[in-house]
Amino acid sequence: KAQQGLSRVTSSAGSAVSSTAASAGKALNNVGGRTGQAIQFVQGLIPPTIYYARVAGELGKIMVQGRNMYPPTMQTVQSYLTPLQNALRNPSSLMSRTGSAAQGTAQQAVNSPESLLARIRNMDTATLTTVGVVAAETLGFFTVGEMIGRFKVVGYRGDPHGGEHH
Repeated sequence: KAQQGLSRVTSSAGSAVSSTAASAGKALNNVGGRTGQAIQFVQGLIPPTIYYARVAGELGKIMVQGRNMYPPTMQTVQSYLTPLQNALRNPSSLMSRTGSAAQGTAQQAVNSPESLLARIRNMDTATLTTVGVVAAETLGFFTVGEMIGRFKVVGYRGDPHGGEHH
């Protein structure tokens, strides 16, 4: 009986929500001018967005199944979150540890560049591929950001008077 009651409530709530959404959609379609154009533009973007989100979800499922990936255990999650919680409780210790670790690594690379080169030479192809992909992504995002920031695809804005700096 409880299941039947729940299904009745769900079905009636679903119809009420859909009728409310339909009436809101009709009201928005009656809006004119620039606001109406903006609303129609956004409404036109909704179906392709939903489609591509579903496609991305399905591709994600295929990738997860193909690589035999599983969600992490609770113990693994806690082992990663505990240092994060400690860092949030005492942020000064995080900065000092990070700075000293970076300084130590940089000092080691300066003192013996051969060891750094040997580590790079001994990397396997999977690691080198990952580093290359991350570097390409970083360069790509930086380049797109520069294009957006300058409002130009190629080069800087030119100065019509010869570009003197004062």
